[in-house]
Amino acid sequence: MQFFLYLIVGGLSFIVDVGVFVVLVATDVPVIRASVASFILASGTNYLLCGVLAFERGRFRRSIEMLRFLTVVLVGLGLHTLLVWYFVYRLSIYPTAAKIVAVLMVLMWNYLGRRLFVFGNEIPVAVRAWLKPVRGGQAT
Repeated sequence: MQFFLYLIVGGLSFIVDVGVFVVLVATDVPVIRASVASFILASGTNYLLCGVLAFERGRFRRSIEMLRFLTVVLVGLGLHTLLVWYFVYRLSIYPTAAKIVAVLMVLMWNYLGRRLFVFGNEIPVAVRAWLKPVRGGQAT
């Protein structure tokens, strides 16, 4: 269930990432700069949504959680940037297509990094309560 919830978070972050990327590239920002900028904005969106929808916070103090999250983001950014660069400049793939493929390829790193290194495997309490099946007219 948690991975499904993360896919919702990731999908919303994906919209931010690719949307900002397309706008930046259309305004003549170089591909790699646009990719890095959009990835960073999407990562901020992802952090906020992770704590609301996919992961229970509080495993670590907030400062430690942020440091761990930034570590996962930086590794993901490195992988993502390398993939975009390779696809665009070595394989001559259209930049938006390269960006989309790179996002999908880094998805598992992002999920596992957040689950194992940052947040843990608990779904937020509010989401768990909402997901509880209703039996006999009452939540169980």
